[in-house]
Parts: sequence; C-alpha cells; structure tokens
Amino acid sequence: MNIETIMNYLFVQRAEGLSNQALADVFDRLIWCTADNGKAICMVREKWLEGDSFEKCEIALSMNETFPYENISKMEDVFKSIISKWSYLKTKCDEIVKSRIEQDSHN
Repeated sequence: MNIETIMNYLFVQRAEGLSNQALADVFDRLIWCTADNGKAICMVREKWLEGDSFEKCEIALSMNETFPYENISKMEDVFKSIISKWSYLKTKCDEIVKSRIEQDSHN
C-alpha cells in the first residue's frame, strides 16, 4: 500500500465532524515518521493542491510542517489557480506565501 492510498483512505474514513485542520495535523506528524522524511506525503499534498477537491485542497493548505513545492514561484502559480477556483482560500494562500518569504529572507 502506498502513502497516497493511505492518505485517501484516512480522508474518506475520517471521523464525522473531524476538522480538515485535524487531518492536516495527522499528515504533518506522518511527515516525520516515514523513512523518506515525508517526500511521498508532500508529493500527495501537491497533487491535492492541484486537484479539484476543495476539502483535500483545504487540508493540504492546512499542513504547516513544511512548505509545498521546491520553489516559491511554483507554489505561487498553484495558489493563483486555487484562488481562481475557491476565493475563500485566498487568505490562507497569502499567509503561506508571506510566511515562506519571511523564512527565506532569514536563511
């Protein structure tokens, strides 16, 4: 069983009323529990960000242990697409971009 199957299973089988943030927290913890240091989880996260499921996208945006995508320009392009589909997510996307810019300026 691969990590995408596991993440999709957890998404479909999550407890009734479980917030998207709570599931995002589970995925954030799993990043540090896998032998590949979460690489496969991050790939699924990016797939969810680029997909057509609002809930999966919101979960992926709520993960906060790592930033999505290797570079900020790719992240910004994907976020523009997300915002065009779901303007409700603009604030979250803007917060992530701002945080990444701040972190990059300190490194």
